[in-house]
Amino acid sequence: MTRIKTRLFPSGIAEGSAFCNRTAERELLKQYIDNIQHTVIMAPRRYGKSSLITQVIRDNQLIYAWVDFLSVTTQEEIENKIRAAAKELVLAMSPEIKKIQVQTVDKIKSMSPELNLSAMGQSLKLQLSSDDTTPIDQILTELDKYAQKMEKTAVLVFDEFQQISEIEENKSVEALIRHAVERSKAVTYLFSGSNRHLLQEMFSQKDRPLYRLCSVMPLERIHPDEYLKFISRAASSRWGEALPKNLILKILDLTECHSFYVNALCNELWLKEKTPKNEGAIEQIWKTYMIKNKSIIVSEIVALPLNQKKIIKALSNSPEAEPYGIQFSTQTKIPSASIRRAIESLLLKDIIFQDANDCYRVLDPAVSYYFRCLH
Repeated sequence: MTRIKTRLFPSGIAEGSAFCNRTAERELLKQYIDNIQHTVIMAPRRYGKSSLITQVIRDNQLIYAWVDFLSVTTQEEIENKIRAAAKELVLAMSPEIKKIQVQTVDKIKSMSPELNLSAMGQSLKLQLSSDDTTPIDQILTELDKYAQKMEKTAVLVFDEFQQISEIEENKSVEALIRHAVERSKAVTYLFSGSNRHLLQEMFSQKDRPLYRLCSVMPLERIHPDEYLKFISRAASSRWGEALPKNLILKILDLTECHSFYVNALCNELWLKEKTPKNEGAIEQIWKTYMIKNKSIIVSEIVALPLNQKKIIKALSNSPEAEPYGIQFSTQTKIPSASIRRAIESLLLKDIIFQDANDCYRVLDPAVSYYFRCLH
């Protein structure tokens, strides 16, 4: 049997040997799950939210279902996805098909099992009863009751959850979800998404149904010291020799410890037969990657208003602590009032952010490098 090789620097979810550190975050999230403490995981795009959740589930062999709301445009689509996840969890919590046949009928009114027989043996298909109008809060509440009766706990991941706020009936859907979540005793809900500002609005504004429903777990970039150890071990495994510290620091400098780009650059490096010999070789590989992916990297920037592009370019060259001052206005040739509007918009879009020193910076290191070196 051919063994599937694990990519140490995947472009998607990192798990197992490809997962770097996050020791404190993993322990905290496990505690939240153990205590049925529903959680919103807040972080910019491609910081590793899904990888963290996946690794915690894997480490602790948790029963779970994953709902991706990215493509939903109607309330019906949301409800269908939640129904499908509920069925998946029922199946996962029931170790024997015969047990499911008996217990699901008795204990989950809004679901009914259908046993299909095939030449390969038995397979169970759980389908909703003929009445598909069962409210999702009832489905989720009955799911939780079922978990309690089975003496099981489970995790329900609502990914790209901010997408719900884009549909017309968003508040009624949020209210139904709240009704079920705040009563849950065996199912822990994890909410995450690629637009943290929309998520913040959903869970922190008093007029929203989900106000203060969950614990908030901010996710920062992985510390350089952890990446130093991880990349050094990976280099020894790949080439049989350590990668000099200055070269690893060059990788981290170019990628700014942004998980997606650390993986992207290292993946390009790990394709080489020999270790890179100097920092210039690493930057050349990064530059080649940038040119090859330029259209993807700048796709979000192309359609922005001119003033926002000017601010991105200025911050790419030098992070700014006082962007509303005269000096920055003179530098960018933008009136102060227009700067304020542009920065507020860029913050909402997660294109720029304020770092630990309250300096405004471009979030995406590839965008920053493009404006600084290739534009």
